[in-house]
Amino acid sequence: GPVGAGHAVKIVNNMLVASHLLTMSEAVRLGNAAGVTTENLIAALNAGSGRSAISEVNYPKWVMNGAFDSGFTMGLMRKDVRLAMALAKDKSVAMPVSELAGQIWAASEELLSDNADFNRITECDPTHKGAKS
Repeated sequence: GPVGAGHAVKIVNNMLVASHLLTMSEAVRLGNAAGVTTENLIAALNAGSGRSAISEVNYPKWVMNGAFDSGFTMGLMRKDVRLAMALAKDKSVAMPVSELAGQIWAASEELLSDNADFNRITECDPTHKGAKS
């Protein structure tokens, strides 16, 4: 593609990852509230159409076991989310769902340091007033 296309693809990809982490954490909270274990929920989602890299990789490898050592930080993800929001504004592309995700990621700065693993966003409570345990 044209100059800058690779950069655009990277931030679009990371915007999706940022959004998927948030929606997956909501799905886990809902499933748990309905009595489904996280392990069973992940297995069912991964066998169905709701699967994503977040359910297939991030949750099993870094979230469910509490490792949180993916090598990608909250600060880096926040930066990429901000860049995606700026690109959308610059290109006049409406992204209401991603905009809400961007607001949640920005608000997480009060709870999670820039050096924390980006998967820790899944530990924030739904109102983002605090991180779980």
